[in-house]
Amino acid sequence: MRRKAGAGFVVIAEHAVLVRFNTQKTKPMLSIQNLSKTYNVNGQCLVAVKPFSMDIVPGKVYCFLGPNGAGKTTTIKMLCGLVSPTTGTITYNGRDMIGGSWISRPKTGAVLEGARNINWRLTVLENINYFCGLHGLSGHKPRAEQYMRRLGLEEYKNTECRYLSRGNQQKVALACALTLDAEVLLLDEPTLGLDIEIARSIMEVVNHEKSKNRITIVTTHDTEFIELAADEIVLFKNGILKPIGTPQEIVAKHGNGDNRFSTAYLQLLRS
Repeated sequence: MRRKAGAGFVVIAEHAVLVRFNTQKTKPMLSIQNLSKTYNVNGQCLVAVKPFSMDIVPGKVYCFLGPNGAGKTTTIKMLCGLVSPTTGTITYNGRDMIGGSWISRPKTGAVLEGARNINWRLTVLENINYFCGLHGLSGHKPRAEQYMRRLGLEEYKNTECRYLSRGNQQKVALACALTLDAEVLLLDEPTLGLDIEIARSIMEVVNHEKSKNRITIVTTHDTEFIELAADEIVLFKNGILKPIGTPQEIVAKHGNGDNRFSTAYLQLLRS
């Protein structure tokens, strides 16, 4: 069965889902084929992510959306190499990101859910220098200054991160990821628990960064973030992918006359 959905389509087979965002002649930079993850829990098979395939091109913000436990974070961790998939392949410009060497992997910036993305005993600037050093980068000082300025961190650059608020710690983690000038940017719940001003500043930076020809994937429950920054949405539900499209297309199709994305999202979850 083929279901049209805006710029792409979904093909739902008996055991797998194929998602194509790349309907134009743009060469995909990130290709996922038959990716899945299962766990053995007390002798029983727990399916975290059912097999799916998708091609992703740069220059857009892709939002992974869905209820807790749907497989979003597990997928992000497979993409950044922290969790080994049960089946499938991930390639970047044709290079194997699972079985290949770390040298062949794209430069990846990741901000994962939780408070341990940075070293709390290092200053803001020391954290940025540390993570750039891990990637063998030099000459990153102008980018570091740029992102500290854009994220409102300049006055804290010589402050140990343990003394910063949670929101500012999250901004430091994002500054570290962006200063890498990464080819792939993975953000897991980047605005979770933040006040509206800090969350909005992060949204604006992420929205601006999509012009830099990189892959950007975000998991979020923040419907304002989706409305302001998302270009394509993948809905995870019970470990599989559900309808895709732009926020505007989803509101038009599922909003029942209500222009709020949250209304359309709830309708999708109940369908």
